[in-house]
Amino acid sequence: MLIKVVLGALSLLFLITSADAQTLFAEDFQDGNADGWQSAGKGDIRLTTYDGNVSLRLNRSASALIGLNIEGPEQVRISASFAAINLEKTDACIAEASTSGGKKWTEVLRVEDGADDGLTLYTGSAILDTKTKGGPPLLIRLRAAGNQKDDTCWADNITVTALPKQTTTTEPQARTALSSDFLTGVENMANPLLMSAYIAAEGASQTAVNIEGRLSFYVSEKSAQMKILRDRFGFLDNQVKGLGVPPGFDLSFVQVGDRLVPKTRGLIRTDNEAWDIIVETGRIWRESGDAGFSRAALPFSLQERNANCTHNGVLSFLIKPDGETSRAAYQIVSETCPYFQYDMWGTGSITYAPGAVDNAKGLRAAFMQELQNKMPTRAFSSLATDHPSLDISAFASPDDVTPEAMTAYGVILDGVHYLGGCQTRYGPYPFCDNLAIPSYSLAKSIFAGLSMMRLKKLYPEVESALIETYVPQCAKAGWSGIGFGHALDMATGRYRSAKNEKDENAAVQDGFFIVPDHKRKINRACSLYPRKSKPGTKWVYHTTDHYVLGTAMQGFWRERRGIDADIYQDLLVDPIWKALNLSPLSYKTRRTRDAVAQPYVGWGLTFTPDDLAKISQFIAVDHGRINGESVIDTGVLRAALQMDSNDPGLPAPSKDFRYNNGFWAWDASGALKQKSALWVPFMSGFGGLSVVLMPNGMVYYYISDNNQYAWAKAVIAANAYRAFPMEPSQ
Repeated sequence: MLIKVVLGALSLLFLITSADAQTLFAEDFQDGNADGWQSAGKGDIRLTTYDGNVSLRLNRSASALIGLNIEGPEQVRISASFAAINLEKTDACIAEASTSGGKKWTEVLRVEDGADDGLTLYTGSAILDTKTKGGPPLLIRLRAAGNQKDDTCWADNITVTALPKQTTTTEPQARTALSSDFLTGVENMANPLLMSAYIAAEGASQTAVNIEGRLSFYVSEKSAQMKILRDRFGFLDNQVKGLGVPPGFDLSFVQVGDRLVPKTRGLIRTDNEAWDIIVETGRIWRESGDAGFSRAALPFSLQERNANCTHNGVLSFLIKPDGETSRAAYQIVSETCPYFQYDMWGTGSITYAPGAVDNAKGLRAAFMQELQNKMPTRAFSSLATDHPSLDISAFASPDDVTPEAMTAYGVILDGVHYLGGCQTRYGPYPFCDNLAIPSYSLAKSIFAGLSMMRLKKLYPEVESALIETYVPQCAKAGWSGIGFGHALDMATGRYRSAKNEKDENAAVQDGFFIVPDHKRKINRACSLYPRKSKPGTKWVYHTTDHYVLGTAMQGFWRERRGIDADIYQDLLVDPIWKALNLSPLSYKTRRTRDAVAQPYVGWGLTFTPDDLAKISQFIAVDHGRINGESVIDTGVLRAALQMDSNDPGLPAPSKDFRYNNGFWAWDASGALKQKSALWVPFMSGFGGLSVVLMPNGMVYYYISDNNQYAWAKAVIAANAYRAFPMEPSQ
């Protein structure tokens, strides 16, 4: 609905006299008129309504002016808000005020290109000395400083507040941790700080500058510090180059509202011999005492080279649009890694080169869409309010998982993601939404399982295709008669010991996991275990089986789709991840470091909490359907979820557990005091990762790293709240 407005001649509103702190003038246009505002300039001015909110729209170079006759207070605070769209280069939306009859203007707010997403409402304020009696009125001007018809500003929430004399010079208290003096100085960072140092301080405000260009980060060894907390594999005894120094990055960024968005998302390989890096979306804001700089913080993660251990960190620095920066402070004080844990902190150089970023508008639009498409998310504590009869103490119980080992946890219930955790050794992680979660063996379900289900939908014969046909190294090693389905079920009939995890530990000792190239990985995977039983009859846990399966699937897929086809991109990312609106962090997987670039398949994915919640709902609630359409073979998924009594899978490793099509299941009948078996499917990952796919449509997950896998309490509570069906759903 558009409401045309005729703006009248300039009028002086209100003879206001006050010495107390109070609102003297407020205009939010909700009454549907703009009385008292005078129009000028080229362009259209009118009131518009969006989602029930009315605002004053100005385009091109239009302006609106109002005069207020104020007497009494010595100072006033003027505040205004703007949203904008289609600004370019020097275009801006400007709110300003004058107490000199328009001879001198004080800027209240400026919104420029890069902050013009059409949705974000920015607010700015300024303090002005008021006139003496009989002097000029207080003028407030709102203007669009553009040159095209589509350069558009929406003004709203204009207020004038009297400031008592005793408070006119009061400023927010300057921060002590990561102060401007520290970031622009040379003092060493003695210890890690509370994570609150990396978020906006009290009294901070939005910045309306536009940051677009390249940010480069580098840390020298002399300014890096590291404290080892756990080292089960002796990393310190055999140090590789770069172990105690975070790798740098050189990435393009665009600003979207108060967010700094890297053009490159997901895992980035580096020359550091210990770590690769992930850089995610950060924040930018303004604080008093920062000498005209804006302040920024970026979440980043280090992931062990060729592995999945992930250490989450944050860095912060000062920045100006012209390219001037301070140094950056950084720290890593949490991880998801059961065998190597540390605190890492220090300072590094960060440089900013302003400049146009290719497809900047597309990047901004994609990021806005990403935010809008997030699953509704609430604090975990909200479960108690939204579902009062659910015993939330049964989830993430300290009796099940050591709190210090917990990275994140959540419940997905009725389409809402209740997210908890994100604690570090120095307080809550400031970027919980962007937390990098490693998959470890969750990938055996999510990658190996779902990609086989996608392949089966496209090519029904794939499940019985033979490994030997597509993996010559396995053909030479005697893999005759072993099908893709056998490898997915870890029932190849090839093993040394059926004792739980003994063969898997042998693969660790053999070096299968650490060799970086496909040639050595596939040779080890094919030859490590001898043949002992008929394929399909005996389950033995082998990550190597899924690596072989991934190699075979890649060969099968390329035989049909061409040499450049890729099972991860083509079977999961493009048709499923993007349709589920997962973040770009999920679009990459660990691969061999060679020209083959073979996906690991059995481990090596990285997700945000929102990604994991959406995938879990896709599996457990939507049963492989997106917008009602099956995108995978739902029959195979039903069997994996123990919904097909004719295809239950194999005991793994005991009668209380099953494994089928890449998914686990546990018989919860004992815990629930049921006479007949009641199978609860789940996904499991190394170190302490569990995703429990409850038969009642509830999902419970936790990400931890103390080798704890207890969640029976959660199953009991979930069943008490919403009883599990006693028979498989049809």
